[in-house]
Amino acid sequence: MSKSSSKPGLLSVIFLSVGTMIGSGWLFAAYYASKTAGSASILSWIIGAVLVLFMALLLSEIAIKHPVNGLFTRLISISHNSHFGFVTAISNWLLGLIVVPSEAIASTQYLASMYPPLTPYLFTDGLITTTGLGLAAIFMIFYLFVNFWGIRLLSKVNNVITWVKVIVPISVAVIIMIAAFDSGNFTAYKDSFMPFGATSIFAAIVSSGIFYSFFGFQAAASFTSELPNPKRNIPIALVSSVLIVLVIYLLLQVAFIGALPSEMITKGWASLNFDSPLAQLAGLLGLNFLVVILYADAFVSPSGTGLLYLGLNSRQLNEMVKHKQMPKAFGSRDRAVNFSRRALILTFICSFVLIFFFRNWQLIASLTTTFIVISCMALPVAYDRMRKITNELPVKLLPCSRVVAFLIFLCLSYFLLISGTKNLVVAFTLTFVFFVCYALSVRPENKARSLIIAFGSSWGIFCYLLFVILYGIIGLYVEGGVMYYVIYIIVSAALYFQMVNQKSVDEI
Repeated sequence: MSKSSSKPGLLSVIFLSVGTMIGSGWLFAAYYASKTAGSASILSWIIGAVLVLFMALLLSEIAIKHPVNGLFTRLISISHNSHFGFVTAISNWLLGLIVVPSEAIASTQYLASMYPPLTPYLFTDGLITTTGLGLAAIFMIFYLFVNFWGIRLLSKVNNVITWVKVIVPISVAVIIMIAAFDSGNFTAYKDSFMPFGATSIFAAIVSSGIFYSFFGFQAAASFTSELPNPKRNIPIALVSSVLIVLVIYLLLQVAFIGALPSEMITKGWASLNFDSPLAQLAGLLGLNFLVVILYADAFVSPSGTGLLYLGLNSRQLNEMVKHKQMPKAFGSRDRAVNFSRRALILTFICSFVLIFFFRNWQLIASLTTTFIVISCMALPVAYDRMRKITNELPVKLLPCSRVVAFLIFLCLSYFLLISGTKNLVVAFTLTFVFFVCYALSVRPENKARSLIIAFGSSWGIFCYLLFVILYGIIGLYVEGGVMYYVIYIIVSAALYFQMVNQKSVDEI
């Protein structure tokens, strides 16, 4: 087989991102978004998609200039230095580690309610059981086997799965709307389309799995060196995949809200109580054949996303070696598949261990979203640096792109603030611990100097994260008025420009 014939076509490239975005999110996100923002959750999906579309265009410009695997992990390492880059890279890798078991758990959670006598053995009191963890582990082993034989097999399997992941959600949404659709549901609670105010719209993006669901947009760019004609295919793949997924999620959200029995809504959106939302709703509507399809797809959709994230994360680990951020053992590539199977196996082991610490999909999605936001901040910071200082991006897809990058950062900064202080502290602690371990390894013969070099080259991001945590704690005791957010924006903006201009210790 020639080198060119081993590369996937444009449809496969698009499906890499689509397949990553349509996972457990389509089974749960519409339900959790409704509980958080009511009917206004529709706006949450649109706002989230618009933000991601702008991010996709910025990432496309960088991918055209730097067609390398694991690009999203390497952004800051390319634009700044490997020490600063490690912070966002490790956040990206950690979130990927969590996503893999979360997709396996999502499948288990849905299947747990398929046969009621089996339910207590797999999922009880909102948490997955030890037996359920065993089933989730089997799903993860399947992810490993598919990835072991490289992107050619991965893309073939993913193409089949993604067709199912596109056709089934659309069909489910249409069938539910035909069976039962009451437009009055959209204002049934408190006679308002937006019963919880504008803040709930943004809260749903962070806490209900919306941003979590869209984050897979960057998957195609993470396989860049294995894709044909990246200059043409990457922008098309990233943008079209976001638009396809937005349509699917909007259909599901509208169908879910419109088909709910009105008495459920009048009691309040927060009173909704489903374990397998779409399947249970289909059951209430008497659509038993649809229930069977949904339970079957509860394995297919999350598994497709899980196996893609496992492949994505192993490539990110492989590429971090090039910046001396991971041991050299994971930098070699197997010629037959053009990536490191060692990196794949380590990623699998780490994800496998994490499966025993997370036992609820929404909790996982909420924590993962915090890591996602931190890693996404690398994009506007790296982009602005490349445009302003190195001036190395030959293609411009957005007018006023540096202004767009800055506004994206401010949006992400707001999402980070509302993601929850507990999640922020967990994310910061894990990131900091990994960073210290990395910093001490830069110059093992002089650990003090090693720490100075690493922190001196990346202190801006730590100051920023500590500021957000502190401000989040203040917000617990101070009512958030206009000045509260004005001050937050001003300080965030100042720290953004500091990070864009962050120098390595050798330049100071």
